[in-house]
Amino acid sequence: MLLSIFSNLYQLISGVHHSVPDYVDEVYDNVGVPTLIIVVIITAIFYLLLGRWKPVFFKTGHWIFTLLLTAIIAVVFAFTSAIKVIGESDSYMFRFSLMNGILAAILFFILSTVLKRLSIFAKRTPF
Repeated sequence: MLLSIFSNLYQLISGVHHSVPDYVDEVYDNVGVPTLIIVVIITAIFYLLLGRWKPVFFKTGHWIFTLLLTAIIAVVFAFTSAIKVIGESDSYMFRFSLMNGILAAILFFILSTVLKRLSIFAKRTPF
């Protein structure tokens, strides 16, 4: 159930790649779930570990850095996962990887609004 959600979501935001069915069969699911896990872990580290440790890593600049880092990790992960399955890069792979990074950034933002309440020093980050 969860896996088909990722296939449908990636096809919605990246378009459908008709000539390579391996995206639906192998790439989308193998990228979506780990991306979600990575975003949850990074957000939890920011708010629950660093945000409770010391008042050092709590400013908006730190949050933006973490957001960009999360997006970059998601782009690289999607690209390397797709290239392992497909074998050669094309414009769709770059678009898919970029959309995965944007999706990770959006998920980080949404999780930030939830997890910031559990933080001590980063309660008002990013707002």
